[in-house]
Amino acid sequence: MHWIEYHRFTFCTETKSQTISCYWPNPLVESYIIRIHKHFFSNCTLEHVVWVDPPDDTLTILILVPVFLTLAMIALVVWCSKRSDILA
Repeated sequence: MHWIEYHRFTFCTETKSQTISCYWPNPLVESYIIRIHKHFFSNCTLEHVVWVDPPDDTLTILILVPVFLTLAMIALVVWCSKRSDILA
């Protein structure tokens, strides 16, 4: 939901810059945006994401499914290529 406020802020900044006939973004506007970010987002807590391996059963499935699908596709291609005279 924060992206909506940021979008509104960006739109407002762009509109006001165009009203006073200056190009957007420019160094003055950019420094203003940076000051706003430093002021409002300086006290944000940093939550570090701890990546955890999936359970062994899930990991096994995630590995074996693509392997079996690949083997099945290879077998299908080989089988179809041997039967090309019948299918044509």
